[in-house]
Amino acid sequence: MEDALYPLLKFYKQVPPTIQDAVGFAYRTLPNRFRFGTFYDEYRKRISLFLESDPAMVRQLQLGLLLETVNRAISYVPYYASMPRIESFEEFRGFPVVSKSEIIDNASAFVSTEFSSKRLKANTGGSSGTPMEFNIHAGKTRPKERAHFDWFWGQCGYAPGERVLMIRGAPLTGNALYEYQSIKNCLAVSCYELNSSNIEEVLREARRFRPQFIHGYPSAVKNFIQCIAENPAACWDLPLRGIFLGSEGLSAGDRAEIGEFLGAQILAWYGHSECAIMGGNSPHSSELYFFPFYGYAELLNEDGKPIHRPGEIGRLVATSFDNFVMPFIRYDTGDYGELSSTDSFRSLPCFVLSKIEGRGQDIIHLCDGTRVSLTAFIFGQHLPEFSRIREMQLVQDVGGELLLRIVRGKDY
Repeated sequence: MEDALYPLLKFYKQVPPTIQDAVGFAYRTLPNRFRFGTFYDEYRKRISLFLESDPAMVRQLQLGLLLETVNRAISYVPYYASMPRIESFEEFRGFPVVSKSEIIDNASAFVSTEFSSKRLKANTGGSSGTPMEFNIHAGKTRPKERAHFDWFWGQCGYAPGERVLMIRGAPLTGNALYEYQSIKNCLAVSCYELNSSNIEEVLREARRFRPQFIHGYPSAVKNFIQCIAENPAACWDLPLRGIFLGSEGLSAGDRAEIGEFLGAQILAWYGHSECAIMGGNSPHSSELYFFPFYGYAELLNEDGKPIHRPGEIGRLVATSFDNFVMPFIRYDTGDYGELSSTDSFRSLPCFVLSKIEGRGQDIIHLCDGTRVSLTAFIFGQHLPEFSRIREMQLVQDVGGELLLRIVRGKDY
């Protein structure tokens, strides 16, 4: 149901707020199976199976998911048609590592001829400077994302439908400073309008809403607490159960500052629009655990060999599970990571990185000094225009002025 209704979201946002609230509440109370489809429950059961299995079984379960993705691609994806079927992790490493530019240049060759009716268009936000259009799997990709985050955020006691203060995303209706979004039961704060002069108004509304959690971009949440600190009349006095930060890098210093100021534990994660791999913290560790039930992650040196020694830095390479319409196999994410000496999440064996390199927290300044997260401004927007841009670069030397350099892509 979620995939079918997604195109109608823009019309929903145009109706009066009272109707939005009523429709959003009714939709939010529907059972997950009805909202997200059967794969939501299937994925939650998969998580439970992995968490309850011994290390040898986890390895076999992950291999099964990997073989399903790869051997299906050999049968139906033109780019892999000449590759031999595989039966082991060792044979898998004979597959080529593919770059974003290679997929852009040969897009149709990476699309499966199977499940053509299940293709949904998506694109990257271009945070690396190279946007890309691709396909996600209807009935699988979005339900999987929702099920995964319901589980992951649950480490802080989150349950679907609980009140969230959201500081991220697209501009709000009518360039509002904040708005209530009934479908998610969240109070969204605009990253574009927020500054130290209006932070008191936001805090008054937040006190009425009584959020239990905050969800945002690290740069946007950092700006939020800076606005409070800059206004002598403003103070943060709301109890929180958790803070969820994603889509950007999070330094140890920022993690400590945000957690101490807002008085709650932080969960941060590494993911990407391609939905191939997902790494996340626990409330007690800032390391990134790449969950073996989500996708398959590798760290490769400059010779393309797997890195095994803790402390070494290499390229992060991803293989997706569950997207059969356009699988990502040994996909170079463009990011670099440092291998950790840790090799498990609780008792679950998994691939662990101490840190990710290549993701920043860029800020632009408006002419009145207001700070805006660049992720909120453009990289997190997934605009359809990105499919016509090969590369882009943003440069700011003066507040209120932003230079956008574009390398034209196909059909620009």
